[in-house]
Amino acid sequence: MVACPVVGGPSSIEQKADNVMTETMRGDQALALGVRAAGVQVVTGYPGSPSTGVFDALLSATEPGQMSLEWAPNEKVAMEIAIGASLAGARSLVVLKSVGMNVGLDPLATFSLSGCHAGMVILLGDDPGAWGSQNEQDSRWLARTAEVPVIEPISVQQAAAVMSQAYAWSESVGTPVIVRITRALTLALDAVDEPWELPPPRLRFFRKRNRWIVLPALATKRHHSLHRRLRQMRMSLESSPYDVACGEGHIGVLAAGYTYAKLSQLLGEQPPFSVLGLSSVWPLPETSLIRWLRRLDQLLVLEEGGPFVEEQLRDLAQRAGLSLPILGRHTRAIPEEGELGPSEIAAALAALSPESATVPENGPRLAPGQMPSEKPLCDDCPYRPTFEALLQTMKAQGGRNRYIIVGETGCMVRANLHPLELFDVKYSLGSSLGLGLGLALSDPQHHVISILGDSSFFHSDVNALPYAVQKNPRLLMLLLDNGTTALTGGQAHVGSALDERGQPRQPVSMENVLRSYGIAPVICQANDPAALQAALADALASPALCAIIVQGPCPRYLSQ
Repeated sequence: MVACPVVGGPSSIEQKADNVMTETMRGDQALALGVRAAGVQVVTGYPGSPSTGVFDALLSATEPGQMSLEWAPNEKVAMEIAIGASLAGARSLVVLKSVGMNVGLDPLATFSLSGCHAGMVILLGDDPGAWGSQNEQDSRWLARTAEVPVIEPISVQQAAAVMSQAYAWSESVGTPVIVRITRALTLALDAVDEPWELPPPRLRFFRKRNRWIVLPALATKRHHSLHRRLRQMRMSLESSPYDVACGEGHIGVLAAGYTYAKLSQLLGEQPPFSVLGLSSVWPLPETSLIRWLRRLDQLLVLEEGGPFVEEQLRDLAQRAGLSLPILGRHTRAIPEEGELGPSEIAAALAALSPESATVPENGPRLAPGQMPSEKPLCDDCPYRPTFEALLQTMKAQGGRNRYIIVGETGCMVRANLHPLELFDVKYSLGSSLGLGLGLALSDPQHHVISILGDSSFFHSDVNALPYAVQKNPRLLMLLLDNGTTALTGGQAHVGSALDERGQPRQPVSMENVLRSYGIAPVICQANDPAALQAALADALASPALCAIIVQGPCPRYLSQ
């Protein structure tokens, strides 16, 4: 724990006396700079706000052959690729968002038992306020379930250094490390020092009987080793330079992750409280924290998400014999939902000390922006005539109420806005076919239509495909193939004809995948509404499983 630095630095590039360059950049660019300084060789993941910008920044800053940069079909596969790279001796990075962690948790929760070889980091983008997600889950609880350390940069200034340091910790302790970020950090601008470069890993696959094997007979022993590594990580975090303290007094405010930057912008350089910016989120540096807590009469915990740090501190205080009140999300001193902005932080501070906390008229505000799902479909989107044709066909065949339309994450969510108001059911990415199966097998009164995106088909809809073929229900799979992952910025997926750097490649064909399962899909072009309506009419008159692939490249990201 070090003395509190000033948040916000020079706005131009300058040369420091120690020959370290300082440059103003966004948070996602700073994180990418740290990845490059760490000598990472394999970068994978699945697109999703707020973490995608880091992958894009790495693409912009590197040349082909410098590092492997490829999106995986889904987060589980991405996690497994990164694990394999680590075992082979290559530093690896997994880029994913909050709900993607749900998919990637399965391999991670087992891999943590054996630990890693070369450094492995998971860049985890949580989404308080659900700006671009179907929920605002706090993924730190999943990290604790997998028993993987979590670090949260408290500012853009330290983001690059934290990212590089995470690899040093990963290799020294032998465990994967999660760096958790939020949208506010990725979009913020600040001066960033060029981080120290790590020496390249001189590792290769380490062959030892059962070293990388996790079986029931070995799980308890591996679990014991994992807890030893976590204790080592805790000791490393006791002296972390990324936890900073400033201010005086018996009223304390602990700000976890980027909430520290928000708090500092609100209070200025001389806070009227004892302030601690905590980057070491789990495991906590307990000895340092107890020493700091002993000076306080009460404590406010600011954090994005649930009361993750707050509850740990309450447990820590009890074990240390401290009786100070600890306020936060759990006690509703700050709202239980949503992203923390200046008004929420100021209201909580005012409850601690009314005379010390006001919001300046020119104080910071949350980054503006319209949620992606609130934006209408682009005028030239190939999905628009497809949805209009579907609505017209349903109307001609007895009316909208005869059908249940299931959607999923992707540009199609914008069709749920007025005037289309398309969906009856929509939950997660890659869930449309599975949900449709459950509905079709349980509700004979309605004809179910599952609308699938191309990226989401390869992500996880394909897992429900063999069961759909076997049960053969009255269900239409309407597959929308625009050749890219459009909602998150036009990233490539395995069915894209262009790779991550825009170079041609052989795509995986959805048609061939469907045919391999015994389904003969009808192929339609989005710019041929007559053929599309005819195909829809035939499919909606069928009592069996049908598939229509509508092809139309996204005009924003792909040339016609």
